[in-house]
Amino acid sequence: MTYDEAVEYIHSVSWKGSVPGLSRITELCKRLGDPQKKLRFIHIAGTNGKGSVSAMLYSVLNAAGVRAGLFTSPYLVKFNERMSALGHDISDSELASVVEAVRPAADSMEDRATEFELITACAFEYFVRKGCDTVVLECGMGGRLDSTNVIGAPVISAITNIALDHTGYLGDTEEKIAAEKAGIIKGSPVVCGTVGSGAEDVIRKKCAAAGSPLVFSRDADISDVRLGRDGISFTFEGEDFYVPLCGMYQTENIRTVLCALRLLRQAGYCIGNGALRRGLASVRWPGRFDVRRKDPLFIIDGGHNPQGVRAAVESVRAYFVDKKINLLVGILADKAHGEMAEELAKIADRVICIAPPSPRALPAEALAEEFCEAGANARAANSIKEGVKIALSYKKPVLVIGSLYSYNDVSESVRSTLKG
Repeated sequence: MTYDEAVEYIHSVSWKGSVPGLSRITELCKRLGDPQKKLRFIHIAGTNGKGSVSAMLYSVLNAAGVRAGLFTSPYLVKFNERMSALGHDISDSELASVVEAVRPAADSMEDRATEFELITACAFEYFVRKGCDTVVLECGMGGRLDSTNVIGAPVISAITNIALDHTGYLGDTEEKIAAEKAGIIKGSPVVCGTVGSGAEDVIRKKCAAAGSPLVFSRDADISDVRLGRDGISFTFEGEDFYVPLCGMYQTENIRTVLCALRLLRQAGYCIGNGALRRGLASVRWPGRFDVRRKDPLFIIDGGHNPQGVRAAVESVRAYFVDKKINLLVGILADKAHGEMAEELAKIADRVICIAPPSPRALPAEALAEEFCEAGANARAANSIKEGVKIALSYKKPVLVIGSLYSYNDVSESVRSTLKG
């Protein structure tokens, strides 16, 4: 099997869409010899921020000499980004080999696995092959019925935050969504980020029932936080640290990571402040208030729901104070696009609307109408390339926000436009 054949098989139309449940992934893993039982996990759930937290923890584990793996979604440029081990993404040949090994088990199932379940099983097989000791495992959606929850009790769990997203699957209140995400709690210590009082009550009760010690990100004692256009500096335990991630919201993610670090140390992991410093300084997690160019200033952020958008708006206000900036926006039709448009209009000078490369995309014209109704100066572009060209022509700071499906096309369009 070649790499292209492997990716084609993973994306095959014969696979089901999102169908929550653990029966299929349990059967698939069993047919593979239960590779997940040979690994230790740090399990991460949350509406926003779980990818950033996962990337930071993975980088710190690598710096500490732990044979670590990382499983995240979605990917931005190439599928291989979804699973990494020992500091490197899975190679084309490794992916082809793993998929070839998993395929007979998957094809023999009467109740076929979903695409995400197949990818999860492939990741487990890959991590075992690489000799990983500890895997940072990011939930895909929810937690309780997410395929990653096929694992047993992890070393620690983290719930980064709770907000209304995927309400058709997870529930229409923060409390219902919290109950789904709290499904990853299994007796191990838990870190909880900033959540509403109702969601916090749900998580507290779940931890009490499971016998899981609970700590909150607000317990992390950091000070002298300094926001820069290259990253964030702060003081922790009397020492200075730097993370090359921008965005005011990353401060909360850093607090979650530091609390997780404390729990990992208690669990026997030897992670000194030197490894913490090296790991945080070398983390890479593109697409999250990601400064892609400085002249003109061009920032890409993956805020794709109201909470994520509000966090990006706070970051714009922190970095640009009272100035408004230009926006390049593409949103999926099944998201709360009207609410996001109202929030983004508050910081917008001009808005250029695009349609992400997805069958779920909201048409650019429809999105432009919503921005105009919110009081913004908005127009629709015929393509992502045209939208980038228009945004750059104003020679002012640009924030690209909305669906991460647009990331690769936007990045390529910026390079080609400025080159031309």
